[in-house]
Amino acid sequence: MTIDPITATAETFKPFLKQSFQVQTESGPIEVILDNIKIYENSGVRDSHLEIDSRVYPIRQAFALTFEGPREPTLVPQIYTITHPEAGLLELFISGFRQDHSCMLYESIFN
Repeated sequence: MTIDPITATAETFKPFLKQSFQVQTESGPIEVILDNIKIYENSGVRDSHLEIDSRVYPIRQAFALTFEGPREPTLVPQIYTITHPEAGLLELFISGFRQDHSCMLYESIFN
């Protein structure tokens, strides 16, 4: 299974909550845990016709994935290749938003 970021919804990622993903970096993979899925209830970001290569994509609510990773090394905001045994390979923009005493929290927003 490979998740298509264009068609993915919050429901797509629910089976992977609390599971490990590998973020590929220049210095090697970093393990992160899918910690939370935030749904932006009042959003209808894709509320108009979207067609790419003759394929029509459905309306979806915006959502964000929160990943928990190690404090060091810290990932800089950019597009990363992340992998999961069942979800497959994904190209996601990941950005840090908070460092706790034991971890760094990252977010990837889908809108």
